[in-house]
Amino acid sequence: MKKTIYALCFVGAIIYSCTTKTVATSTASIDTSAEYVAKGKTVFDQHCGKCHGLPEASDHTPEQWNKIIARMAPKAKLNSDETNWVLAYVTVNAKK
Repeated sequence: MKKTIYALCFVGAIIYSCTTKTVATSTASIDTSAEYVAKGKTVFDQHCGKCHGLPEASDHTPEQWNKIIARMAPKAKLNSDETNWVLAYVTVNAKK
């Protein structure tokens, strides 16, 4: 009986660890100052086109960009400042 309980707990832990995680980022907390936007464009141009063509910032809404940047920033090895700069750039120029 103990082995069955342990096995069920183990399987439950594996299933739980395989679920997708959601990252909540708000566009309201992004600093969209001219300095951040300019730095963001530079980082976007330098890093976001290494593996694929550069999309236009106006191709997506700010909410879509939040999800895209959350997924892609680690792949591009962006630090938190660079990520925030890119978010500022794409948010200002995003589809309305």
